[in-house]
Amino acid sequence: MTNREIYNFFIGAGFTPEGACAMMGNFMAESSMVPNIAQRGMTKLTDAQYTAAADNGLLDFPRDQVGFGYAQWTYPQRKANFLSFAKASGTSVGDPMTQLRFCLKELNEDFPSIAKALTTSHDMFQLTQLVCNVYENPAVKNVGTRYEYAQGFYNELVKGETVVVPPAFQKPDVTVAGFQGLMVGNGYWPYDVDGVKSPTFFSKLREFVDDMEKC
Repeated sequence: MTNREIYNFFIGAGFTPEGACAMMGNFMAESSMVPNIAQRGMTKLTDAQYTAAADNGLLDFPRDQVGFGYAQWTYPQRKANFLSFAKASGTSVGDPMTQLRFCLKELNEDFPSIAKALTTSHDMFQLTQLVCNVYENPAVKNVGTRYEYAQGFYNELVKGETVVVPPAFQKPDVTVAGFQGLMVGNGYWPYDVDGVKSPTFFSKLREFVDDMEKC
């Protein structure tokens, strides 16, 4: 899907222009707007291979701890819900419209306060921060980067400006993702078998990010 089509989907769902762009800014930070992307460093499969394996039940999609899709869904219960939603829709987990519809379903049913904000507020920074901290809840809460992406979408899709896409828009932060892969390779997993976040994993990841910012 194009950026315009994604924007129009959220506008059609009642989002304010700022809400739509805040959501897209977070998607960009999570996945570079690639719907079938599997988290870098967490699987040896290509994106296409991983997607096909998930669709055909050849891997434990809900519990394999691999972030996937626009929002990089990772938590076991959320991935299980997403897989069930895709199956009920008769579509692939990599289908962009399926992911957008599931995202909207999650917002309305599980994050109603965020859904209300996205449809009423025009404060794009606060909306970007809210989506990042609550809906996405990543280990690295790079709100500033996500807001820059949201501003880029706003300039392009609302103001109609021609935007020169910087390199950071073209792929996610592979440095952090690569470090996560190294941690997994050394026996550190972000979630335990019950889907509970590992304090050790995220503590070490934050230490790594802090060290990078000091460089």
